[in-house]
Amino acid sequence: MKKALSLILALSVSALVAYACVPSGGVCTENGGFVAGTANTKLYYPCNISSPTGATTMTSGFTGTLSAVQWLSQAIARDGYVVLAFTPTNTFGMVSGWRNAHKNCINRLKTINNTHAKLRGLIDLSKLQTCGHSKGGGGSLWASSELRGTLKTTVGMAPWQEGFTGATLRSITAATLIQAGAGDSLATGVMTRGEYNALGNISKAYFSYTGLGHMAWASATGARADTLSKGILAWMHYYMDGDTSYKSTIQSGVGKNINIWVQ
Repeated sequence: MKKALSLILALSVSALVAYACVPSGGVCTENGGFVAGTANTKLYYPCNISSPTGATTMTSGFTGTLSAVQWLSQAIARDGYVVLAFTPTNTFGMVSGWRNAHKNCINRLKTINNTHAKLRGLIDLSKLQTCGHSKGGGGSLWASSELRGTLKTTVGMAPWQEGFTGATLRSITAATLIQAGAGDSLATGVMTRGEYNALGNISKAYFSYTGLGHMAWASATGARADTLSKGILAWMHYYMDGDTSYKSTIQSGVGKNINIWVQ
């Protein structure tokens, strides 16, 4: 009997640890719960959150896990937003896998808003975004095309695509930012600029960073992380929250050696 009670207690403690809020620089992190199409998820949010705020999905690309974009997840949460990062079930799969996971994570954010002890009622469901790198970026754009009216903003970091067309991208209605590396030999300038040009008559921007290759967004640190996150956060604050003070940052102030097209 004692052995059984000890086992139950151990399992209960393990569950609490898995879902515990762990503060780090004002950012709380915890297991994001089960989401179909993902191997695991992680939730990031401001520990002092007290009023409704926007939220985004977050993912890496081919062979990548959510740890590769932890730097950006933390930066976005530190700036006041909720982030649900994920690793897809198959990190070697097609872009459609990331698309499906993005869509399912958007639904998971809605559930968290209804049931989470800390975040109940604190996710503004009118301010949702998908965001990802490489295949995760292609999946972000593709998911956005199918979530018309649900998303406020969309971000693709060196978005790599297969299996969907310009016609798909033209159906996106969310304000869309594409970040690209001028030295990217995978999601080449032809691909990423083509994605930007295929977008319809919406608020959109294309940032091309001189000298950056495809993996610049994977586990970015230091000045590079600051530059890349600055553009994304400006986009979110301006188009998600309507904070016009970020307009100049989007148009010209996102760092050195960047070519910018904004519509």
